[in-house]
Amino acid sequence: MNKKIITIITLFIIIFGLAVYLYSSSIHVTPLTQGPNITSSDRVLIVAPHPDDETVACGGLIRYCVKNNIPLSVVVVTNGGKGHMGVVRHQESINATMTLGLPPENITFLDYPQALQYLFNDNWNHPWEEDGNSTQNVFAYQKNALNTGDNIEKNLESTIKDFNPTIIIYPYPNDANPDHWGTSSFVEYATNNLNYTGKKYSYPVHVASQWPFPRSYFPQINLLPPSFLKNQINWLVFPINDSDEKIKYKAINNYKSQLQGDPTFLLSYVRKNELFIPYEQDTVQKKPVSIDYINNNQFPPTLFKDPVGDTLVKPPLDTFYSTVSNLNLMDLTDIGFDEDNNTIWMSLKTVGGPSKIGIYNFHIRGFGSSGVNRIDVKVQNGTCNYVMLASNSLKPDSLKVKVNDNGIIIGIPSNLLNDQKYMLSVDDMRNNQFLDRTGWYTVNIIS
Repeated sequence: MNKKIITIITLFIIIFGLAVYLYSSSIHVTPLTQGPNITSSDRVLIVAPHPDDETVACGGLIRYCVKNNIPLSVVVVTNGGKGHMGVVRHQESINATMTLGLPPENITFLDYPQALQYLFNDNWNHPWEEDGNSTQNVFAYQKNALNTGDNIEKNLESTIKDFNPTIIIYPYPNDANPDHWGTSSFVEYATNNLNYTGKKYSYPVHVASQWPFPRSYFPQINLLPPSFLKNQINWLVFPINDSDEKIKYKAINNYKSQLQGDPTFLLSYVRKNELFIPYEQDTVQKKPVSIDYINNNQFPPTLFKDPVGDTLVKPPLDTFYSTVSNLNLMDLTDIGFDEDNNTIWMSLKTVGGPSKIGIYNFHIRGFGSSGVNRIDVKVQNGTCNYVMLASNSLKPDSLKVKVNDNGIIIGIPSNLLNDQKYMLSVDDMRNNQFLDRTGWYTVNIIS
């Protein structure tokens, strides 16, 4: 072999080894809080978008529950693929969870298509029609259920009520994968509708294009958050001993259909720990007087912050969008909320201020005694319009909007909802492509 090539390879190995060492050892420099804390009195429900996510993200936690006789149930929302692939992945999931020690009767398959983003946003009542318009497989929780968001939400409610969990673990709300984002959205909706009061934690999977790092099987190192999210999220670390780590490795290897394309991705989650994020929500005091956010220089108080740098456009398209249209204008940051005696106010800010050609969508779901109602608002080029997407969509008589260099503010008549609890979300897009979106955030209103 050419000496130059040998030198390059040797240098690469040294640099790579140093990177692995620094990455794995950094957890001792800035330690993360250990959790979630699971006791013998808990009942744990894990909700997975696809057959494999329960093992990839929570295999070590599942082992802990099995060994300590803690009741645990898994719900898999989608079939993981069209036709026969759904059957294959179903069996792989059964085999993997059995390897972890979980009996097949402890896992439920809802069997919906991989279109959860659309089923939550657009196809709440109208069925998604691809490879059939309903659940088809014999293992489906509700056989022949139409592929609608409403049915998924009802199925989730039923499984939550039947199992009565004290802890629910589900995907990170800002996960870039649309099925992970959708699963998180459905869990948030169902638990709000049920007035669930137990603990909730989320898990990351598709949060960055180069994560987990290093990308391959490195069981001797720690799984750490993506560097750009490390200080933006309150992370919890769940340690895994060597024995359970080996069992998780064997469990993941049951997913042969997924290992064929990129074996390094799934095996990157066989580490000395798993990562989780504690659930948070907020409370807002309803103002007894009117606040004119349109004509004053203020923005509604920030309710939550969307992580900077988590846009959905990944290499190499991120370079294209940054060059052509300044991706910073679509990178959401502060999401504001307030309610006065006649208006619900929502706002957004971006890293570089709003784009004149982008589309910004505001979403709100109100939970009250009359059921759940929704309002969806689109802002484009300074114009604000409502969008009717479901049978529970409401039509505002009037909408207020202000767009300036700092961000966008909208005002919705509060008499449309007038509820004590809301779910909020914001997204933006250009050329029919989502560029950034927040997870759903719950706010409780007190008068």
